[in-house]
Amino acid sequence: MKKHIQKIIVMVLVIALIASVGVNVYLLIGDDTSSRSYLENPNQIYIMESGILSNNLDYGVGEDIALQYDFDKEEYAQLINQYKINDIAKTGTEFEQVKNLMNEFSRRLYHYSNYDNHIDMNAIALLEYSLDNKKNGINCRSKSQILNEMCLALGIYARKVWIMPYSNYDTECHVVNEIWDTSLNKWIMFDITNNQYWVDDKGMPLSILEIREKGALQEFCTPIIPGESLSDLKKIKEQHMSEFIYIMKNVVYTEYCDTYTTGESEKYYVLMPENIKTDYEYLISEKAVQSSPIKYVKKLH
Repeated sequence: MKKHIQKIIVMVLVIALIASVGVNVYLLIGDDTSSRSYLENPNQIYIMESGILSNNLDYGVGEDIALQYDFDKEEYAQLINQYKINDIAKTGTEFEQVKNLMNEFSRRLYHYSNYDNHIDMNAIALLEYSLDNKKNGINCRSKSQILNEMCLALGIYARKVWIMPYSNYDTECHVVNEIWDTSLNKWIMFDITNNQYWVDDKGMPLSILEIREKGALQEFCTPIIPGESLSDLKKIKEQHMSEFIYIMKNVVYTEYCDTYTTGESEKYYVLMPENIKTDYEYLISEKAVQSSPIKYVKKLH
Protein backbone atom coordinates (compact mmCIF):
# COMPACT_ATOMS: atom_id res chain seq x y z
CA MET A 1 0.00 0.00 0.00
CA LYS A 2 2.83 2.38 0.90
CA LYS A 3 4.63 1.67 -2.40
CA HIS A 4 1.38 2.24 -4.30
CA ILE A 5 0.93 5.68 -2.70
CA GLN A 6 4.53 6.57 -3.50
CA LYS A 7 3.97 5.65 -7.16
CA ILE A 8 0.89 7.85 -7.28
CA ILE A 9 2.80 10.78 -5.77
CA VAL A 10 5.62 10.34 -8.27
CA MET A 11 3.15 10.23 -11.17
CA VAL A 12 1.42 13.39 -9.96
CA LEU A 13 4.75 15.19 -9.69
CA VAL A 14 5.76 14.07 -13.19
CA ILE A 15 2.43 15.23 -14.65
CA ALA A 16 2.77 18.59 -12.86
CA LEU A 17 6.30 19.02 -14.21
CA ILE A 18 5.21 18.22 -17.78
CA ALA A 19 2.29 20.65 -17.48
CA SER A 20 4.55 23.38 -16.17
CA VAL A 21 7.00 22.93 -19.04
CA GLY A 22 4.13 22.95 -21.53
CA VAL A 23 2.73 26.21 -20.19
CA ASN A 24 6.13 27.90 -20.35
CA VAL A 25 6.72 26.75 -23.91
CA TYR A 26 3.28 27.99 -24.91
CA LEU A 27 3.92 31.39 -23.40
CA LEU A 28 7.21 31.64 -25.25
CA ILE A 29 6.09 30.58 -28.72
CA GLY A 30 2.31 30.68 -28.62
CA ASP A 31 0.17 33.23 -30.45
CA ASP A 32 -1.65 34.42 -27.34
CA THR A 33 0.00 37.73 -26.37
CA SER A 34 -2.78 38.93 -24.08
CA SER A 35 -0.67 38.39 -20.97
CA ARG A 36 2.42 40.11 -22.41
CA SER A 37 3.26 43.82 -22.24
CA TYR A 38 2.33 45.84 -25.32
CA LEU A 39 5.87 47.22 -25.25
CA GLU A 40 7.07 43.79 -26.43
CA ASN A 41 5.27 44.47 -29.72
CA PRO A 42 7.28 46.85 -31.95
CA ASN A 43 4.17 47.86 -33.89
CA GLN A 44 2.51 49.06 -30.69
CA ILE A 45 5.57 51.16 -29.86
CA TYR A 46 5.51 52.65 -33.36
CA ILE A 47 1.82 53.52 -33.00
CA MET A 48 2.69 55.47 -29.85
CA GLU A 49 5.66 57.20 -31.49
CA SER A 50 3.83 58.08 -34.70
CA GLY A 51 1.02 59.59 -32.64
CA ILE A 52 3.50 61.88 -30.90
CA LEU A 53 4.96 62.92 -34.25
CA SER A 54 1.51 63.44 -35.77
CA ASN A 55 0.48 65.73 -32.91
CA ASN A 56 3.66 67.76 -33.39
CA LEU A 57 3.99 67.66 -37.16
CA ASP A 58 3.84 71.42 -37.80
CA TYR A 59 6.78 73.62 -36.85
CA GLY A 60 6.71 76.93 -35.04
CA VAL A 61 8.18 80.23 -36.19
CA GLY A 62 11.96 80.47 -36.50
CA GLU A 63 14.63 82.55 -38.16
CA ASP A 64 15.43 82.18 -41.85
CA ILE A 65 19.11 82.16 -40.94
CA ALA A 66 21.93 80.82 -43.09
CA LEU A 67 23.85 77.96 -41.53
CA GLN A 68 27.52 78.24 -42.45
CA TYR A 69 29.83 75.61 -43.96
CA ASP A 70 33.59 76.00 -43.71
CA PHE A 71 35.45 74.28 -46.55
CA ASP A 72 38.85 75.91 -46.06
CA LYS A 73 40.40 74.55 -42.87
CA GLU A 74 44.08 73.55 -43.00
CA GLU A 75 43.28 70.31 -41.17
CA TYR A 76 41.29 69.02 -44.13
CA ALA A 77 44.46 68.31 -46.15
CA GLN A 78 45.80 66.12 -43.34
CA LEU A 79 42.45 64.38 -43.07
CA ILE A 80 42.43 63.61 -46.81
CA ASN A 81 46.03 62.43 -46.98
CA GLN A 82 46.34 60.53 -43.71
CA TYR A 83 43.03 58.67 -43.94
CA LYS A 84 42.79 58.32 -47.74
CA ILE A 85 39.25 59.59 -47.79
CA ASN A 86 39.37 60.46 -51.50
CA ASP A 87 40.20 56.83 -52.30
CA ILE A 88 37.50 55.56 -49.96
CA ALA A 89 34.80 57.97 -51.16
CA LYS A 90 35.64 57.24 -54.80
CA THR A 91 33.59 59.08 -57.42
CA GLY A 92 29.89 59.55 -58.09
CA THR A 93 27.21 61.64 -56.47
CA GLU A 94 27.60 63.15 -53.03
CA PHE A 95 25.24 60.47 -51.74
CA GLU A 96 27.40 57.68 -53.18
CA GLN A 97 30.63 59.17 -51.85
CA VAL A 98 29.31 59.68 -48.33
CA LYS A 99 27.76 56.22 -48.31
CA ASN A 100 31.21 54.78 -49.05
CA LEU A 101 32.81 56.85 -46.30
CA MET A 102 30.17 55.90 -43.74
CA ASN A 103 30.37 52.21 -44.59
CA GLU A 104 34.14 52.19 -44.20
CA PHE A 105 34.53 54.17 -40.99
CA SER A 106 31.38 53.05 -39.20
CA ARG A 107 32.82 49.55 -38.94
CA ARG A 108 36.15 50.86 -37.64
CA LEU A 109 34.80 53.21 -34.96
CA TYR A 110 33.54 51.38 -31.90
CA HIS A 111 30.56 52.63 -29.93
CA TYR A 112 30.58 53.49 -26.24
CA SER A 113 27.46 55.26 -25.03
CA ASN A 114 29.06 56.50 -21.82
CA TYR A 115 32.07 58.05 -23.55
CA ASP A 116 32.71 61.34 -21.74
CA ASN A 117 33.77 63.52 -24.73
CA HIS A 118 37.22 64.11 -23.25
CA ILE A 119 38.95 64.10 -26.66
CA ASP A 120 38.90 67.39 -28.60
CA MET A 121 35.83 67.52 -30.82
CA ASN A 122 37.58 67.38 -34.18
CA ALA A 123 38.01 64.55 -36.67
CA ILE A 124 41.80 64.15 -36.50
CA ALA A 125 41.95 63.98 -32.70
CA LEU A 126 38.98 61.60 -32.56
CA LEU A 127 40.39 59.32 -35.27
CA GLU A 128 43.78 59.16 -33.57
CA TYR A 129 42.05 58.14 -30.35
CA SER A 130 39.44 55.68 -31.60
CA LEU A 131 40.01 54.35 -35.12
CA ASP A 132 40.42 50.55 -35.09
CA ASN A 133 40.73 50.65 -31.29
CA LYS A 134 38.08 48.63 -29.48
CA LYS A 135 39.24 49.94 -26.10
CA ASN A 136 38.56 53.56 -27.10
CA GLY A 137 34.94 53.63 -28.12
CA ILE A 138 33.21 56.95 -28.81
CA ASN A 139 29.60 58.11 -28.99
CA CYS A 140 27.32 59.15 -31.85
CA ARG A 141 28.17 62.82 -31.40
CA SER A 142 31.87 62.19 -31.99
CA LYS A 143 31.32 59.76 -34.86
CA SER A 144 29.12 62.32 -36.60
CA GLN A 145 31.81 64.95 -36.17
CA ILE A 146 34.31 62.71 -37.96
CA LEU A 147 31.99 62.05 -40.90
CA ASN A 148 31.01 65.71 -41.13
CA GLU A 149 34.58 66.95 -41.40
CA MET A 150 35.39 64.27 -43.99
CA CYS A 151 32.49 65.50 -46.12
CA LEU A 152 33.52 69.15 -45.77
CA ALA A 153 37.10 68.20 -46.69
CA LEU A 154 35.74 66.80 -49.96
CA GLY A 155 33.67 69.93 -50.64
CA ILE A 156 30.36 68.29 -49.72
CA TYR A 157 27.81 70.34 -47.79
CA ALA A 158 27.34 68.41 -44.55
CA ARG A 159 25.82 69.15 -41.18
CA LYS A 160 25.78 67.34 -37.86
CA VAL A 161 22.25 67.21 -36.43
CA TRP A 162 20.95 66.34 -32.97
CA ILE A 163 17.65 64.46 -33.24
CA MET A 164 15.67 64.76 -30.03
CA PRO A 165 12.86 62.90 -28.19
CA TYR A 166 9.57 64.31 -26.95
CA SER A 167 9.78 63.47 -23.24
CA ASN A 168 11.54 65.84 -20.86
CA TYR A 169 12.59 62.76 -18.91
CA ASP A 170 14.21 61.03 -21.89
CA THR A 171 17.92 61.85 -21.99
CA GLU A 172 18.66 59.36 -24.78
CA CYS A 173 18.95 61.48 -27.92
CA HIS A 174 20.96 60.73 -31.07
CA VAL A 175 23.30 62.58 -33.43
CA VAL A 176 23.40 61.98 -37.19
CA ASN A 177 24.55 63.73 -40.37
CA GLU A 178 22.79 65.24 -43.35
CA ILE A 179 24.49 65.92 -46.67
CA TRP A 180 23.26 67.86 -49.69
CA ASP A 181 23.15 65.79 -52.87
CA THR A 182 23.16 68.02 -55.95
CA SER A 183 21.85 65.34 -58.31
CA LEU A 184 18.79 64.66 -56.13
CA ASN A 185 18.56 68.33 -55.05
CA LYS A 186 17.82 67.36 -51.46
CA TRP A 187 19.21 66.66 -48.01
CA ILE A 188 19.94 63.02 -47.10
CA MET A 189 20.42 61.62 -43.59
CA PHE A 190 23.32 59.33 -42.71
CA ASP A 191 23.56 57.52 -39.37
CA ILE A 192 27.23 56.51 -39.02
CA THR A 193 26.62 54.96 -35.59
CA ASN A 194 24.29 52.34 -37.09
CA ASN A 195 25.86 52.47 -40.58
CA GLN A 196 22.48 53.28 -42.12
CA TYR A 197 20.70 55.70 -44.40
CA TRP A 198 16.92 55.75 -44.91
CA VAL A 199 14.75 55.24 -48.00
CA ASP A 200 11.07 55.39 -48.95
CA ASP A 201 9.10 52.60 -50.63
CA LYS A 202 10.74 53.40 -53.98
CA GLY A 203 14.27 53.39 -52.60
CA MET A 204 14.69 57.18 -52.57
CA PRO A 205 17.11 58.36 -49.85
CA LEU A 206 15.43 60.54 -47.23
CA SER A 207 16.22 63.58 -45.10
CA ILE A 208 15.51 63.81 -41.38
CA LEU A 209 12.37 65.89 -41.94
CA GLU A 210 11.11 63.44 -44.58
CA ILE A 211 11.65 60.52 -42.19
CA ARG A 212 9.83 62.45 -39.49
CA GLU A 213 6.85 63.23 -41.72
CA LYS A 214 6.54 59.67 -42.96
CA GLY A 215 6.61 58.46 -39.37
CA ALA A 216 3.86 60.90 -38.40
CA LEU A 217 1.68 59.83 -41.35
CA GLN A 218 2.61 56.14 -41.00
CA GLU A 219 3.95 56.05 -44.54
CA PHE A 220 6.60 53.50 -45.44
CA CYS A 221 10.27 54.19 -44.83
CA THR A 222 13.12 52.08 -43.56
CA PRO A 223 16.77 52.25 -42.57
CA ILE A 224 19.14 50.35 -44.82
CA ILE A 225 22.79 49.34 -44.56
CA PRO A 226 25.04 50.01 -47.59
CA GLY A 227 25.19 46.92 -49.76
CA GLU A 228 21.75 45.61 -48.82
CA SER A 229 19.47 44.86 -51.75
CA LEU A 230 16.49 47.17 -52.25
CA SER A 231 14.41 44.36 -53.75
CA ASP A 232 12.51 43.58 -50.52
CA LEU A 233 12.30 46.75 -48.44
CA LYS A 234 9.58 45.39 -46.15
CA LYS A 235 11.83 42.53 -45.10
CA ILE A 236 14.72 44.95 -44.53
CA LYS A 237 12.48 47.08 -42.30
CA GLU A 238 11.62 44.03 -40.21
CA GLN A 239 15.32 43.25 -39.82
CA HIS A 240 16.08 46.81 -38.70
CA MET A 241 12.97 47.38 -36.57
CA SER A 242 15.00 48.20 -33.47
CA GLU A 243 16.84 51.05 -35.20
CA PHE A 244 13.60 52.13 -36.91
CA ILE A 245 11.81 52.56 -33.59
CA TYR A 246 14.80 54.27 -32.00
CA ILE A 247 15.05 56.92 -34.73
CA MET A 248 11.29 57.52 -34.74
CA LYS A 249 11.47 58.23 -31.02
CA ASN A 250 14.18 60.80 -31.61
CA VAL A 251 12.90 62.98 -34.46
CA VAL A 252 10.43 65.16 -32.57
CA TYR A 253 12.73 68.18 -32.87
CA THR A 254 16.22 68.86 -34.20
CA GLU A 255 19.26 70.97 -33.29
CA TYR A 256 21.89 72.46 -35.62
CA CYS A 257 25.27 74.16 -35.20
CA ASP A 258 25.28 77.64 -36.68
CA THR A 259 28.64 76.82 -38.36
CA TYR A 260 30.00 73.49 -39.56
CA THR A 261 33.76 73.26 -39.43
CA THR A 262 36.50 71.48 -37.45
CA GLY A 263 35.07 71.22 -33.97
CA GLU A 264 31.65 72.38 -32.81
CA SER A 265 30.41 75.94 -32.78
CA GLU A 266 29.13 77.38 -29.51
CA LYS A 267 25.84 78.58 -30.98
CA TYR A 268 23.01 76.17 -31.79
CA TYR A 269 19.66 76.59 -33.51
CA VAL A 270 16.60 74.48 -32.78
CA LEU A 271 13.78 73.53 -35.16
CA MET A 272 10.87 73.19 -32.75
CA PRO A 273 7.25 72.03 -33.29
CA GLU A 274 4.71 74.77 -32.66
CA ASN A 275 2.90 72.68 -30.03
CA ILE A 276 5.97 72.43 -27.81
CA LYS A 277 6.61 75.43 -25.60
CA THR A 278 10.24 76.48 -25.32
CA ASP A 279 12.23 79.37 -23.92
CA TYR A 280 15.18 78.59 -26.17
CA GLU A 281 16.48 81.78 -27.76
CA TYR A 282 17.75 80.58 -31.14
CA LEU A 283 15.00 79.01 -33.25
CA ILE A 284 15.45 78.19 -36.93
CA SER A 285 12.72 78.02 -39.56
CA GLU A 286 11.69 74.91 -41.45
CA LYS A 287 12.52 76.79 -44.68
CA ALA A 288 16.11 77.39 -43.60
CA VAL A 289 16.56 73.71 -42.74
CA GLN A 290 15.07 72.39 -45.99
CA SER A 291 16.57 74.87 -48.44
CA SER A 292 19.49 74.16 -50.73
CA PRO A 293 22.75 75.34 -49.15
CA ILE A 294 24.12 76.10 -52.61
CA LYS A 295 21.44 78.72 -53.28
CA TYR A 296 20.46 79.74 -49.77
CA VAL A 297 23.71 79.51 -47.86
CA LYS A 298 27.14 81.04 -48.46
CA LYS A 299 30.37 79.12 -47.97
CA LEU A 300 32.88 80.47 -45.49
CA HIS A 301 36.11 81.66 -47.08
